[in-house]
Amino acid sequence: MNTILKYLWKTTYGLTGLDLSFKVKYHDWSYYLIELRADINGVKSLLADSAFQPIQFNPGETRLQIFGCDMRRVQIVGSYYEVSIQVPVEPIGTDQGQFFAHLFLPVNSEAARWAGVDINGFPKFLAQIDYQEVDNKATWQLAKDSESILSFSLINETGQQDQFQWNYLGVRRQQVMLTKFEIEGIIAEINPEPNSTFQLGSHPIADKLHSIILSDKIERAIIGHQIKGHLHKAVKVSKQ
Repeated sequence: MNTILKYLWKTTYGLTGLDLSFKVKYHDWSYYLIELRADINGVKSLLADSAFQPIQFNPGETRLQIFGCDMRRVQIVGSYYEVSIQVPVEPIGTDQGQFFAHLFLPVNSEAARWAGVDINGFPKFLAQIDYQEVDNKATWQLAKDSESILSFSLINETGQQDQFQWNYLGVRRQQVMLTKFEIEGIIAEINPEPNSTFQLGSHPIADKLHSIILSDKIERAIIGHQIKGHLHKAVKVSKQ
């Protein structure tokens, strides 16, 4: 089915510009998120092609989020892993909720990659992603061409039911696209000390991250379980 949709998208949208995409249901997934302090000017340089503006939290400082996702059951796409390397950015448009832009968005599934790139305008690429849970500790390892980009680990905890909306910005054919992600599930914000870990590897992407990260200390950590929701159809928006 996904192969057929990919063909239809590339032929129809590629030839006519007609957008046949639709809202996608996420039936079951979990996520593990860490947040680090980052140099705002360095982040701006990585976002230069899009002109998205990172939010300043302290003078000269923004936040970098690394967001490991275990997508167990997604409509059409199936199951896959994803590690979103993203930053909070200034809103574009009138939608409620937080706005984010991806610096890098590696996935381990071609079905997830092509749709994210072609439809949403996200910087997805194929990578090696390993996720394991041992003795209640979740560990994520990300590599490209067998060269490490990063790894991190968190102690698993159970939280409370919550629901919210994230807004993701991308660029498709030089046009800014907004994709709303409405989700609900069991969310826990945890104390990252003293058992959480974060480490950069030797891949060139790791070098870029090293140039913007101000400290390896994990400032914030959030875990989500039994997550479900909808990724809405991407829409064109204008920069303010």
